[in-house]
Amino acid sequence: MKPIIGIVGRPDTLKSDRKVDIVYQSIRKIIVELDAIPFAIIPPITKENEKLNSIEQQDLNRLLKLCDGFVFQGGDDFYNYDLYIVDYAYKNNIPSVGICLGMQLMSVYKNGVLGKLNTNMHHQLKDYVHSVKIKEDSKLASILKMTELEVNSRHHEYIIQTDLEVVATSTDVIEAVEDKNKTFFIGVQWHPEDMIAYDEVMKRLWSAFIETCRECSYESKRSDFEM
Repeated sequence: MKPIIGIVGRPDTLKSDRKVDIVYQSIRKIIVELDAIPFAIIPPITKENEKLNSIEQQDLNRLLKLCDGFVFQGGDDFYNYDLYIVDYAYKNNIPSVGICLGMQLMSVYKNGVLGKLNTNMHHQLKDYVHSVKIKEDSKLASILKMTELEVNSRHHEYIIQTDLEVVATSTDVIEAVEDKNKTFFIGVQWHPEDMIAYDEVMKRLWSAFIETCRECSYESKRSDFEM
């Protein structure tokens, strides 16, 4: 059975100033390529610090129950609904991967602290930006089968500290986090979805994530999940 992968949508603004909710095509594409179903979760709120009301929570819960895994995309800001979904995924042990802002979101959820970079890397759209070192005993290293690699990180904020295990760094910047007590709860600061076309190693991360979602069939368990 094909797993359903919930992609948490990001609010954005077009050049015409029209407000939209987006799912990055590179993420949708790799999910389809790996024989899974991408499922866009539209943000119910888009204002900073705005909390979900009870009706919005009920509606969102119905969507979350459909998903066998979650992708927390990159972007500029995350909101209370993002934290709500991370909380749902974490408590119910649903496989989850966080990308850039998504990694920061996961980290903040586990008592993380954000800082701003002196050098803005946000618009450095390069194949490789710098190297990262990965802890040998980490789940990430076992998936990638490497402990050092080049990545395409681009961001203007970074995680200073978190209760999640820090498993990769570049100089003194945290580049990946995970929770070994969960089936799959990994966040990376770079964009592995954009590296698929030229770096086969990054496909290992997506393949491991999708396969974990496939193996962890939640079809018979959905009614028991915490809300």
